Amino acid sequence: MIILGLDPGLASTGFGLIKAAGASPALLKCGYIKTHQKDSISVRLSHIYSDLNIIIEETYPDMMAIENVFSLVRYPRAGIMLGCVLGVIYVIASINNIRLIEVTPKEVKKSLIGYGNADKKQIKKMIQHIFNIDTGSFHAADAVAVALTAYYRAEKERYI
Repeated sequence: MIILGLDPGLASTGFGLIKAAGASPALLKCGYIKTHQKDSISVRLSHIYSDLNIIIEETYPDMMAIENVFSLVRYPRAGIMLGCVLGVIYVIASINNIRLIEVTPKEVKKSLIGYGNADKKQIKKMIQHIFNIDTGSFHAADAVAVALTAYYRAEKERYI
């Protein structure tokens, strides 16, 4: 099974692809889709849409996983823009008939670190340790962490 994990964001959407085969998953690819702040929102969303479609066409994931985002009460415009990115992701999953699941930030932190209040540095360090790779970007590391969490959840459900 191939899982595409996503860390959604308008400026930068992280992605991480893992292949679940055998005793432990393998990292296939990770990175991020960067948009330019000077571009209109529609151009930025279109950029995310087209780049994600290319990733999907190249890798044929069986599942997509995104981090279930929280409400940004202090920054409502940022929350709305994030909602737009999520909408693009949901549409891509539907068009490509890919199962999409949401994982909470606490679930990601607990499944990788064992502690629900871990920080981004700890997550990135654990991804480096598991796959022996420097993702470079926190967005890419978070996306890989989301994919791993989806994998761990699927494995747990399989044995229940």
